[in-house]
Amino acid sequence: MNSSLSPNKKVVANGREFHIQVLRAKNGCFLIISEGEEIKLGSMALSVKVGDRANSTSIIPSKFGDIYSRVFAEFTSMIVKGIVVASLYILTPIDSQIVKKLLNEVKEVLESEGPIK
Repeated sequence: MNSSLSPNKKVVANGREFHIQVLRAKNGCFLIISEGEEIKLGSMALSVKVGDRANSTSIIPSKFGDIYSRVFAEFTSMIVKGIVVASLYILTPIDSQIVKKLLNEVKEVLESEGPIK
């Protein structure tokens, strides 16, 4: 089987606790970012790397606007060079500083795992 589940990574950003979980496959991954103590599914976006760009769409919109789930999906698809379904569960709106911190943590998780063989 060509997949791997990353360890649950806990991240604190601006006093808020988030969990990052990645299920990798040979041609992409599922990314879950969840605020709070439990991992929950939230707004979802799908992104596919095509050439040097990422094309994305919202699957489940967020009550706070779906831009950030798409940002996470596109960012991740460019790193894994494939298909990404990203879920973002947040309790209240997040700001750009939190997004930047979470993007850096996602990149770290993906790079620490290396490529799927």
